[in-house]
Amino acid sequence: MSGELSRRSFLRAGGALGLLALLPPARVEAFLAAPPKAGQRGHFLNAHELDTLRAVVARLVPGPPEDPDPGALDAGAAEAIDLLLGAFTVDPPMIHAGGPYSGRHGGRDAFAHFVTLDRHAELGWRIRIEGSLGRTQREFAGPVRGLQQIYREGLAHLDERAPGTGFAALPAPAQDLILSDQSDAAVQELVGAAFSNTLEAMYGPPEYGGNKGLAGWKYTAWDGDRQPVGFTNAEVTGPSTAPAPKMSAAALRGLERFLPALHGASAQHGRAWLARKGLTGR
Repeated sequence: MSGELSRRSFLRAGGALGLLALLPPARVEAFLAAPPKAGQRGHFLNAHELDTLRAVVARLVPGPPEDPDPGALDAGAAEAIDLLLGAFTVDPPMIHAGGPYSGRHGGRDAFAHFVTLDRHAELGWRIRIEGSLGRTQREFAGPVRGLQQIYREGLAHLDERAPGTGFAALPAPAQDLILSDQSDAAVQELVGAAFSNTLEAMYGPPEYGGNKGLAGWKYTAWDGDRQPVGFTNAEVTGPSTAPAPKMSAAALRGLERFLPALHGASAQHGRAWLARKGLTGR
């Protein structure tokens, strides 16, 4: 977006940051060492969809030359989101890394060992990623559109808004106009999901496929996971020595363009509960 809309603006506005997907040890190294390039298909998305997603995240969290700090494109956010969308194509599923240490500050690197989900966790994550798909066991609270459907249909819709060229080929100002169009529900559904997932990829642990080169941690002076070293008593109890981030009025105005999409609409499955006898909604 605007060059005055800094990375810190997005960081301070981000919420609901969940864990991104990971691959089994031998495979995660290969995926992270050689992520798909422009024009190559991803883990879940095809080549064109992934290129379009790269264009989207580059506008949500732009980097140089618009902003001196690295952006989502530099951090590999699109590739990390693609890994999340294909979480259940490998075993164990690409959901939770192990722990408690990553090896960045001592200890054994246990992030490379992945947690096998129990049946309840697997069901919940499948609903979130794949959607309910009309299956009775997934629609106990009503039908759910999964992230796979939101991204696939949303990215195609962006191309419909840019006939003849495709969204990724548009100049940045034209892309901004489409992404900030609050009258287009399909665009805002995609922006809401992409904004949240981009923040996850930008500022989450790099083992989850994003934050390439610790791009999101370096400019924010964030140490990331500190165990087993931890912090001293003075660091825990004393005031932070890091300078407080500042946001200009222009940056705040720019950020407000995306807050409605980040907030999202009421969950559709809630209507099924409200429709039951004896229940009323507001």
